[in-house]
Amino acid sequence: MMARGKTYIVRVPATTANIGSGFDTLGMSLGLYNVVQFVPDENVKLEDTMIDAEGEGVDQITTGLDNMIIKAMDVTASKAGRTLPGGSMYLINRIPFARGLGSSSAALASGVFLANLLMGEPFNRKELLDITAEMEGHPDNAAPAILGGFCMALIENGNVVAERIDIPSQWKAVVAIPDFELHTEKARAVLPASYVRSDVVHNIGAVSFLMAAFMYNKPEYLKFGLDDHVHVPYRLGLIPGSEEVIRSSVKAGAYGATISGSGPTIIAFSPSDKAHLVGESMVSTFKHHGITSSYIVLDFDQSGISAV
Repeated sequence: MMARGKTYIVRVPATTANIGSGFDTLGMSLGLYNVVQFVPDENVKLEDTMIDAEGEGVDQITTGLDNMIIKAMDVTASKAGRTLPGGSMYLINRIPFARGLGSSSAALASGVFLANLLMGEPFNRKELLDITAEMEGHPDNAAPAILGGFCMALIENGNVVAERIDIPSQWKAVVAIPDFELHTEKARAVLPASYVRSDVVHNIGAVSFLMAAFMYNKPEYLKFGLDDHVHVPYRLGLIPGSEEVIRSSVKAGAYGATISGSGPTIIAFSPSDKAHLVGESMVSTFKHHGITSSYIVLDFDQSGISAV
C-alpha cells in the first residue's frame, strides 16, 4: 500500500546502446542520472498529475498520458489490474534528450519502476524489464537502465532474455555531446534493408571480441569489437566530423570510440588518466567541423534503476 503524503524518489541512469558491433542487442549503464520525485494524492487522477522539472529538455516535457513517465505508470498499473492516483511530480533531468544516451528508456523505466513501488512491488525486476522493453520496442537501452552494468538482451516470444556483467571499474566513459538532436527514426532510416554476407560475418567476429574485452578486461580488443559494419558507417554521415572525432579520441589515448546509441553523441572508452585529454580532443575536433559540443567523463553504473 502506498503511504499517504510520502515522497517516492526514483533514480535512473543514462545508457549507451549498440556499442559498435552490438546493434540492437548490447547496452551499458552510465553514471549520469535522472531523478523522479512523486507525491501521490488520492484526489488527483494520474493523467492530471502536476509536473515540474529542472535541467535538460524542460521545454519539451509534456503532461498527461502524453508524458512518457505517466504513460509508463498507467501501462504498468494496468498489467497489475490496478489504477494509480496522480499527484505532484518533480523531475531532475540530467540526461540530454535525443542525443543517444537513453533519455526515452530512462523515462519509461522510471515510470514502470515508480508504479511498481506505489503498488507494493507486485513485479520483479525481470518483469519490469519486460514491460519497459515492450513499450520501447527494443531492449538494448531498457536492459542496462533496469539492470545496470554491461547488458546483452534480445526479445524471444515477447519476453526479454537478458544477462549482465560488471564493467571494469578502472574504465571511464567519455561522452562528447554535440549541440543538436538526432532522433532514432532518422538514424534508422539511413540503414540498408539487407546486408552482404561479408558484413554479417565481420560483425559476428567483432561482437565476439567486444564481449571478450568486457568479460576479460582486455581493452585492447575494443578496436576490433567497435569496428561495426551494420549501422555505424551509415550513421556517421548524420554527425558532421564524427569519423575524425573517433580517430582523435584514440590518438588522445582512448581504447576506442563509437556512436552512442543512434547518435549524435560519440562515446569513447578510456583509461582514467587519459579521459579528460580524450574529451578535450573530441570537443576540439567537433569544433573544427563547425559543431559546438561538450564532454562529460563518466563512471559506469553497475546497479541500474533504484529507489532513493
